[in-house]
Amino acid sequence: MGVNKKRGFILFLGIMLVLSACSGGNNGVESQDPAQSSAPATSKANDDQVVDITFFASPSGNVIDLETNWFTQYVRDEFKLNVKFNVAPSSDKLTKQQLLLSSGNYPEVFWNGEFSPSDILKLSKQGIVVALNDYIDAYAPNLKKAIETAPGLKEAIVAPDGNIYGLTFYNACTHCNWGSKFWINTELLEKHSLTTPTTTEEFEHVLQVFKDNGYIPLSGTSDGFDPTIFLMNAFTYNNGSDYFEIKDGQVKYAPVEEGWKQGLAYMNRLYSKGLIDKQAFSQKSDVLKQLVSQNKVGVVPYLYSAGFIDTTHEKYSKWQTIAPLKGPEGIQYAAFSGNSPRNMTFIATNNATEDQLVRLMKLINFIYTPEGTQTLNYGPEGKYWTKATPDVKGLNGEQGLFITQSDAFYSANAKQNEGWDQMGPNFQDTIWRNGFVQANPPFSQDGLESLLMLETMSNYAGKQPEFVYPGAVWMESEDYQQYSLLKTNIENYVKQSMAQFIIGSKSTDKDWDSYLKGFEQLNLFQYLELAQKAMKAPFNTSAYKSDPQTVEFLSSLK
Repeated sequence: MGVNKKRGFILFLGIMLVLSACSGGNNGVESQDPAQSSAPATSKANDDQVVDITFFASPSGNVIDLETNWFTQYVRDEFKLNVKFNVAPSSDKLTKQQLLLSSGNYPEVFWNGEFSPSDILKLSKQGIVVALNDYIDAYAPNLKKAIETAPGLKEAIVAPDGNIYGLTFYNACTHCNWGSKFWINTELLEKHSLTTPTTTEEFEHVLQVFKDNGYIPLSGTSDGFDPTIFLMNAFTYNNGSDYFEIKDGQVKYAPVEEGWKQGLAYMNRLYSKGLIDKQAFSQKSDVLKQLVSQNKVGVVPYLYSAGFIDTTHEKYSKWQTIAPLKGPEGIQYAAFSGNSPRNMTFIATNNATEDQLVRLMKLINFIYTPEGTQTLNYGPEGKYWTKATPDVKGLNGEQGLFITQSDAFYSANAKQNEGWDQMGPNFQDTIWRNGFVQANPPFSQDGLESLLMLETMSNYAGKQPEFVYPGAVWMESEDYQQYSLLKTNIENYVKQSMAQFIIGSKSTDKDWDSYLKGFEQLNLFQYLELAQKAMKAPFNTSAYKSDPQTVEFLSSLK
């Protein structure tokens, strides 16, 4: 294998592995420190007066102009907030956010910034962020209810002192929570008298048959999804991000486990036999789409099949998911990323007045309803969405909420000026997600959401470990600085080593011990100590499981 191909493979693994959701009294949302939250029980704000306010914001590329956007005007008319925007492109968001905070000349609201729990703790000690508890109690009952009922939300936003200093983008996206899927060409299975593989041994056999008959067994792209996550979960749990496992309440590191070694050896065998396409680690998505359209590929790692084959293609319905493979030791996990939102998107600063905060909470209270989130995302009813009529079913078979033309809203190079397009403290809970589109036959042109729900519920949901490391951990800034440095160095080492073991420049037989010693030099022990200290409790995934009724309903649609 040439040097350039090796470099491409290493780069792919590096990128893809990076890519891979305690409370106080009174239901956990009232302040433990009354001095930090001073909203009166009844606001003295003049509800009819329009109040100017500035939002730091980073809109999506399909929003034409936030200042003239329909939803901006709606906020002015309905909530008496005349919003001006301090805009940053997504590529520059974090830099500009930090510059504003450092300068002291920051806006009243960061509407869709990016703040880790440690950032929030630091800003709260500096007095820059406002505790929102009393405002939530007085003006946002929908948000207050969500904190108690939406899985993971309380853990993500309630600080150790019981205060709520910020809000998240909450997105209960079922198919996203299990994003590391393998899609297989069932037409090739049928043609060669094969069945969908259920074990690593069967999977290897299927790939070999594909290769022997002139097909590319397992392909992918450098800008797509990492195949190693799915494969490793037959040997040890790999969530595709921090590589943590929870065993008896203790934080363990998967890349030093024996199962990781076995997984690397298995992937090396596939790679050395030509069962993993070497071009997969350098080619772009458009190349893969062309190969798939010509029926030359057997298996593709991807979040959704429409990413590599058009929904109008005659072979579209032939691509279906493979459930997690069972490894030689009986291990069979699905990578899970639903362990609560990891960062805050919204904070109100100490520059905000009472009138502004009251109106903000009323706006957020509206957003924390299905219609509020729908309106923020897509604008006014009538263009991109309508309310569902009584005969419309949502994805779970229950009464639908809306009929959304998301294909038009998100079509290639689309520009719109109706909605804010998922910008800010959204509340896309399971009620909204199940009801925002009409359930259509899974393999129809309008059935993408149905297909993704069906495949995920059938093959992935509930197959993650019962306990995983929480996405949001409240770590003091001093610990977080050390933790972040260790994390960067250790994960870079994992990715680099993984590539070397898979392509064969390192051997799990000869080089494993020296690989483990590398972790000692990188202070893995201290890293795990900090992770353990920050974890108040493991994240319980028992609420994230398959729903047989949803599977039955979606399967029945023709």
